[in-house]
Amino acid sequence: MPYSFETIACVTLEPHSTLGHPTTSPEIVKLDSPAAAVMTNFKVVHPITTRPEVAIDAALKKMKTTGIRLLFVMNDADQIIGLITAKDIMGERPIQITQQMQVPRADITVAAVMTPQPDICALDAQTVRDARVGDIVETLRKQGRQHALVVETDKATQSQRVIGMFSTSQISKLLGYNATPEVRPAGSLAALVEEIA
Repeated sequence: MPYSFETIACVTLEPHSTLGHPTTSPEIVKLDSPAAAVMTNFKVVHPITTRPEVAIDAALKKMKTTGIRLLFVMNDADQIIGLITAKDIMGERPIQITQQMQVPRADITVAAVMTPQPDICALDAQTVRDARVGDIVETLRKQGRQHALVVETDKATQSQRVIGMFSTSQISKLLGYNATPEVRPAGSLAALVEEIA
C-alpha cells in the first residue's frame, strides 16, 4: 500500500528570531572527569571501516569525507585485523615503501601501512569505568599513541568486542586545549639545553 504524504505549510521567519539551546548547559570536561566523558561510544557512534586491499589514498579520502582520522581494517569474517590512521598514510611508511620496493604510491594498500591486530593497544572496559580523563591522557602520552580502543570481554565465550575508543584529538577538543602536546626534537644542543633549563 503506497504512503500518502502531505505538504507542510511554511511560516515566515520573524525578525529578531533566535536559536534554541539545550535546556542544560553541556558538562565541562576536566582531567578529573570520568573517562567515559571523552570516550567515543560505538553503541552510539558507528565505527568506520575499510578493507586491507584498499589503496591508502582511497582510505584517506574516506577519512576526510567522514571527518575521522582512524579506520578499522576488517577481514571477510568482519573481524578486526588492523587499524590505519591518517598519520600512517601521510607519514614516512608510504615513502619508504615507494623508495625501497619501487612501488608507486597509488599501488600501496592499507595492509602495507596499517598497525596489525597484535600491535593494537586496548584498554579493558572495567578499568575504564573507574578511570578519569587524566588517566587516559597519561596512558596515551606514555605510549606515544593518539588512539586507544576500549574492549569488553564476553564472560561466556571469552571473546573481545571493541565498544569504544579514546582519541587525543577528541579529548583535546572536549578539554578546550591540547592535552597531549607532541615532544618536538631539539634542533641543536643549545636548544636542548634551553628546553631542559
